[in-house]
Amino acid sequence: MHRNKHFFHVAIATAAVGLLGAVTAFGVAPLAEAELPPEQHITETIPLALEVPESLDSFIQTETIRRGDTLGQLVGRLGANDPGFLRFAAGDPVGRLALQMRAGRTVQAEVDALGRIQRFTYRFGGLEADAADAGEPTPLTRLEIVRDGDRFTATEDIIPLERTIEMRSVEIRSSLFAATDAVGIPEGVAIRVADIFGGDLDFDRDLRKGDRLRVVYESVREEGSLDQAQAGRLLAVELVSAGERHEAFWHERDGRGEYFTFDGRSLKKSFLRNPLEFSRISSGFSPARMHPVLRDWRAHKGVDFAAPIGTRVRATADGTVEFVGQQRGYGNVVIVNHRNQYSTLYAHLNDFAPGLTPGAKIRQGDTLGAVGMTGWTTGPHLHYEVKIDGEQVDPMGVAIPDSKPLSPGERRALMASVQSIREQLAQLDSLRVASFQ
Repeated sequence: MHRNKHFFHVAIATAAVGLLGAVTAFGVAPLAEAELPPEQHITETIPLALEVPESLDSFIQTETIRRGDTLGQLVGRLGANDPGFLRFAAGDPVGRLALQMRAGRTVQAEVDALGRIQRFTYRFGGLEADAADAGEPTPLTRLEIVRDGDRFTATEDIIPLERTIEMRSVEIRSSLFAATDAVGIPEGVAIRVADIFGGDLDFDRDLRKGDRLRVVYESVREEGSLDQAQAGRLLAVELVSAGERHEAFWHERDGRGEYFTFDGRSLKKSFLRNPLEFSRISSGFSPARMHPVLRDWRAHKGVDFAAPIGTRVRATADGTVEFVGQQRGYGNVVIVNHRNQYSTLYAHLNDFAPGLTPGAKIRQGDTLGAVGMTGWTTGPHLHYEVKIDGEQVDPMGVAIPDSKPLSPGERRALMASVQSIREQLAQLDSLRVASFQ
């Protein structure tokens, strides 16, 4: 039994070896040397075409521009990573409008799954009132940049507006802003009231309980839009405080509006005190100060306003551009000539407003450029100078001349408008006066 079992194992092993040998012999059967092909090394380049589908999932993102924003920072918050878009915006004459970052404006972008911007929309101007233009909204335009493959196109279009007239009356119980807020008067209208009468009233101390406010203003929205309307220009205001009546209404002359009293006196100053909307004075007018770069004592014949790079710089008065360019330590400079031998200078600009050239006519509040730090400077700010007959004077101390007086024909047209405004305000007497604690 034992011998048979041993024989059985030997037989199986022998068969297995034989089978393996047969297979091996089949795999390595020798070939004649003449039958073998010559040895060759072949190198072939195979092109790899990475195809990006034209249609990718995308999303719509909306962002509000923050103070000091660059376009790159804004694009990042929109969820995009698109160097091609940034290069286009920097180089295209229309696309460069995207570089004018106005704090508070809203942009919208369609961004695909690769982080590329397919469509970028930026609305210029504003539905809100422009303080430099007597409450007249600046022309509302829309910049749109659209991608087509690796190319972009930029267009700028004017957007029509719908306007309605609103009238409100309120009794003041604590403060101007509390009163206007209680009856739904937009904050922009209340700010306009404070701007108009700020030279005659201290709104923190002079208002009393029981004072009365009546306003007529425009509500403005984009044509066909379902968005909430925003306040446009303030058309008329009447404020009775401590028994004294303060009145103003908007009237257009020379193609532009300004505020007048009901007896025809202009409330507009021919110069804005401040060339920036939001800033602080970092260095005042001085006969001698330590220069921050040159480290020596010398006169400082202007005022420095500290503000982030890109902050809008506005013309403080109507005038004609005399110079646009570079001036050594001043860096990028704009000089504007005004009537009555006045001139103003704006220095260290980051860039200039599109189309700004010597000889161009500008209006008070027009954009001249943006705050920068070109020239001899240690940080971003605007250097601002005022000259009278070629001599530099303190911009913060100089007497601001009044606006140009009315001609006889202008005065007759104005008084006709006053009658219409009085009738509108009289309608408020029949309305319920809102009051609150």
